Amino acid sequence: MIQNQTYVFLWSVVIGAFLALVFDFFRILRRKGKTPNYIVYIQDIIYWIIVTLIIITSAFITNDGELRGYMFIGYILGAVIYIVSISKFILKISNIILDFIETRFKRFWTFCVKIVKKMNIKKENVNF
Repeated sequence: MIQNQTYVFLWSVVIGAFLALVFDFFRILRRKGKTPNYIVYIQDIIYWIIVTLIIITSAFITNDGELRGYMFIGYILGAVIYIVSISKFILKISNIILDFIETRFKRFWTFCVKIVKKMNIKKENVNF
């Protein structure tokens, strides 16, 4: 009995950390640009649907569908541990990666625009 509750509690901690990671994913999406309020509302609804499905599924897998108080304590504890320990690192690394991708994309786009402009200039000089 106690072994099963310990198992369920530890899985709840892991799931809580995972849910905080999913929340960071949405935070990353919001930080990279000006996100309109209605998009934020939609993202919040999607996040809570994901949370609900994961919690219900985990309850069925680990505890025969029973939601217990210690499970919610585990979810909260896992989220807090994640946020305190590696959330800032994940956000920083993701921003570095996204900035790198954005810079490369802007360079590529600028290159493509220059080529198109040169093609248009050459095209105008050709008389049929």
